[in-house]
Amino acid sequence: MASVYVKGRKLYISWWDNNLGKTMNRSTGIENTREGLKRARQLANQIQEKLDAEKEQADKLGIRKVTLQSAFDHFLRNNNDKHPHTITEYKSFFARLIKKFNPQLACTQLNKLSTEEWVTEIKELPLQRNSKYVIIKNLKKFLGFLFEYNYVPFFKLNKDVLVRPEVKDIVIFSPSDIDKIFAGLKNKNSNFRTLIYLLFYTGLRPSDLYKLTVEQINISKNIISYYSEKTKEYRMIPFHKDIKCILADRIKEVKAGFLFEYETVDNIGKAFRRYLDQLKLKGKNYNLRTFRKSFISYAYDNNIDLATVSKLVGHHNILTTAKYYNKITISRQTQELDKFKVPVIH
Repeated sequence: MASVYVKGRKLYISWWDNNLGKTMNRSTGIENTREGLKRARQLANQIQEKLDAEKEQADKLGIRKVTLQSAFDHFLRNNNDKHPHTITEYKSFFARLIKKFNPQLACTQLNKLSTEEWVTEIKELPLQRNSKYVIIKNLKKFLGFLFEYNYVPFFKLNKDVLVRPEVKDIVIFSPSDIDKIFAGLKNKNSNFRTLIYLLFYTGLRPSDLYKLTVEQINISKNIISYYSEKTKEYRMIPFHKDIKCILADRIKEVKAGFLFEYETVDNIGKAFRRYLDQLKLKGKNYNLRTFRKSFISYAYDNNIDLATVSKLVGHHNILTTAKYYNKITISRQTQELDKFKVPVIH
């Protein structure tokens, strides 16, 4: 029960919060007088009535008393088929969340007010806007899970509290830098050289390629079969005739099994960053994803239709490819507009 006690000359209210698992205290700001004591008890009764109403609602909704840590473990089990990078994002988000909320207490400590306060704190961190967006995106996914399993009563975050993603320009390799990248490959081993050719000529994700095997490549039919860790599906695509000799030489060298010697995508990223450094191309915001974006961009420049490009790069939704095409279209419109010469009026 919420109770009233005296501290100094003021009256305070104390009550037990089941969600937080601790005693809460609040000053009423009321003087310790007979009339003041009456008013303070009325406030205490109001607090208790609210607590009782919340408990009754939770019982009606079947809200389960589960700790935040147990709920997150359940969340991870449900999402164990996600890409390792996604799982890492989930864990990073939760590590931030439990800096504010005790993981050993009930999930119901997450309510509209407390969660929005945490989101506001995240927005004030010295992070890039898209990094904040990812944290809050994962929060919303976790909340959806909590609502689904009746770990917390449903509430909706105020959209004004949330963070919108920053839409960045598409970075692609310039023609001169493409020449540098391929010219330098003659001094690299076939493991690295073949992978760079595949990334550029297929537009596939590094995660689609690094576990590729010799047996998945049909040289005579110019076909590559692969499993996409991103979309969780097996796919088959044609490959460009210009990389047939490159692939044939690599297959002849490794004979069978994995085509490449990289254990993780991160290892590929490190190797590519070192290569950019060697070519003095560091600082241009190039990374492994630039191959995919460049492929889509050059496909557009060569008038390959949207549906074909979407299938080639393995976009699960054609709208994803369309977003790239739309951005490129705006860029091209700008370039064309620059050709327009307005007569100078004297």
